[in-house]
Amino acid sequence: MSRLHPTNSVMKVAIVGAGPAGSTLGAFLARKGISTVMFDDGARPPLIVGESLVPQMIPVFRRLGIEDQVAALGVYKPGVMFTFSEKDTLLLSFTAARGVLPTYAYNVPRKEFDSLILNTAITSGLRYIETAAKIEVDKSATHGESRMKLSPETLAQIPEWNGKQPDLLIDASGRRRLFAKALDIKAAVGRRKDISHFAHFEDCPWPEPPGTVMIIRLAHGWAWRIPLPDSKLSMGVVLNKEIAKKFGATPEEQLENLIESEPHLGKACPNRRRVSPVATFANYQLISECGSGKNWAMVGDAFGFVDPMLSPGLCMAMVSAEKLAATIPATTKTLAHIPAKLTKYWHWYRETLGAWQHLVDHFYDGRIFAIQRSGMDMSQRYPGLISNVMERHIGKNLSGMAAGAFINRPYSRWLLHMLSQYGIRGHKPEDFAIQ
Repeated sequence: MSRLHPTNSVMKVAIVGAGPAGSTLGAFLARKGISTVMFDDGARPPLIVGESLVPQMIPVFRRLGIEDQVAALGVYKPGVMFTFSEKDTLLLSFTAARGVLPTYAYNVPRKEFDSLILNTAITSGLRYIETAAKIEVDKSATHGESRMKLSPETLAQIPEWNGKQPDLLIDASGRRRLFAKALDIKAAVGRRKDISHFAHFEDCPWPEPPGTVMIIRLAHGWAWRIPLPDSKLSMGVVLNKEIAKKFGATPEEQLENLIESEPHLGKACPNRRRVSPVATFANYQLISECGSGKNWAMVGDAFGFVDPMLSPGLCMAMVSAEKLAATIPATTKTLAHIPAKLTKYWHWYRETLGAWQHLVDHFYDGRIFAIQRSGMDMSQRYPGLISNVMERHIGKNLSGMAAGAFINRPYSRWLLHMLSQYGIRGHKPEDFAIQ
């Protein structure tokens, strides 16, 4: 049997965190023959935000070979309905992504979904160690370099590595951002300082068409209704944490009072029955100023995350994991070239997260809805073929961005900019803004 030359040995990668980002990365790396070990303490909250998926994730499921399993545990999702007044709605149908992406996604219970991704990684050949990893800054790094390493006690749990540090360490710790904190990496933080409460309910009608996610503009903030398996409905609210205090002293009181105050929530679900604890998450936007070093990189929320409106979080966690996996070679032959590849990876990630946040900002400040209202006025004033073609064209690009297909597409971003600058007539975006 031939042996690899010492300078061409199998790559060793340690991943810290077993959420969807870490597990997706681990599955792809293990399938390349990379010696991959993932650490995680196994602790998970009862409910996890991010139950609504987008079409950009379907190709990742297919390459992992798990779409049928995701479909079996989830609910088919054809699009998103935005309700920004008693009478005004905007349907973003995923059919707009036809020819670029699948025209659907799924809504999933996160506990089962996360377990599926983790099990996929394990069956792909990843070694999973259910304990928290201890990481350290490598003080031996030369000037200008940043290196990370596993603590001796953590490294000792991988006897097959014979005491040698991994060639790469990956931070998939989510919002804990372990590497960023250890290395004091700064981040750009968004303006909003919201809080989110949500829970699962039964005896609630689903939005139409079946499986459609509904986003509702509130007097303060916004809310969601996400259809889930077993006739459950996830309902949540997102608003400024100081305003939330006016609706009650506890998360349970705040969620219930906010649901009751909104016709598209309370009146639409008069017989609702809560069947889960109320989960609370801080909702803010954050993108790291650096995402890699000499022997490490960040993936998923550990690098950055944007507002949950439009559901980009879980999508970008898995898409970034696949992107990162593609930059990591199976052997150490080209190890010297990896830092440059990692830099290119996180620059792409920063740009893509920025594109998602830019689109989300158009919903918060009311520009999307002012554009839609102006378009409706134009169609009524000048009915006919040209108006219909323009309406379909604009709808395809906006829906395609929300699906993830066109989120970084230069033309779609240019069209959104032009519509924001010149496509609003007779309507003020601030009249539709989400406070």
